[in-house]
Amino acid sequence: MSFEDLTPDWTDQPLSDPVLAADVVDLMVSLGDRRRGTFTVLLCDPDDHYRATVIIELPAEFDHRGPGRNTRTCQTVLDTVIPAVHTAPGTGLILALGRPGPARWPDLDNEWTHAATAICTTAGIRLLAFYVATREGVHQLPAPAATAAA
Repeated sequence: MSFEDLTPDWTDQPLSDPVLAADVVDLMVSLGDRRRGTFTVLLCDPDDHYRATVIIELPAEFDHRGPGRNTRTCQTVLDTVIPAVHTAPGTGLILALGRPGPARWPDLDNEWTHAATAICTTAGIRLLAFYVATREGVHQLPAPAATAAA
């Protein structure tokens, strides 16, 4: 998966396709964003087509905060976006944690995924997918309900 795989008409295709969505995340979350630590929100219309990106820089120590603290950081970040999303009914989100470190960091990545899913559900916002972007690449994390069912 790479942003280099995107076709010129990618904005006309729904980001409900996980391969396309991963390529778009790869495009939107730069290597610098991954090195610094960012939370990227891709806004999609009711048909899941890309509309805009919001990138929020995270505190430098976000990845060392421990259980619960990352959940609060996720809540703080999404609290800045939720009011705007509510102005456009049907908006869907793709969320991406851009971070340094290993490609897989299960405790950290799962905490962010669980927090984002719970926050979006409570706010009545469609969460299309959650991705993690690192220097090694982009990967999608399963929704917590899918994880629990597995």
